[in-house]
Amino acid sequence: PAFTSLNNYHQMVCGDAFEEMKQMIRENRKFDVVIVDPPSMASSKQHVDKATRAYERLASMALKLLKQEGWLVFASCSNKINPALFFKTIEQSALKEKRPLRIVERTGHAIDHPVSFDDGQYLKCLFAQART
Repeated sequence: PAFTSLNNYHQMVCGDAFEEMKQMIRENRKFDVVIVDPPSMASSKQHVDKATRAYERLASMALKLLKQEGWLVFASCSNKINPALFFKTIEQSALKEKRPLRIVERTGHAIDHPVSFDDGQYLKCLFAQART
């Protein structure tokens, strides 16, 4: 519902997200919606800290690319990053950027994808509006 008023123009960018977003920030580009959906970054517990720092960097850059009141959609499929840590990481990054988020929804697995073990909760997504 919130996205129905947005212009239907979209741009897909394929490449190293860190490099592509850095370039867009240098160009002072701004978007109504930024979707960040990186590949799995933590396949083992040894990768959790590195993955969390990567999520922080990606969130920080995504927020710099959002227009005022823009929408952030941020997903994760890293099975070693639990949902609480994932959502906390993105929300703290927003506060550091002075772009607090109005959380619209936090999602995980659909009902037809039951989770019966801890690492099974690997799908996570945050839908939020960035404030200024």
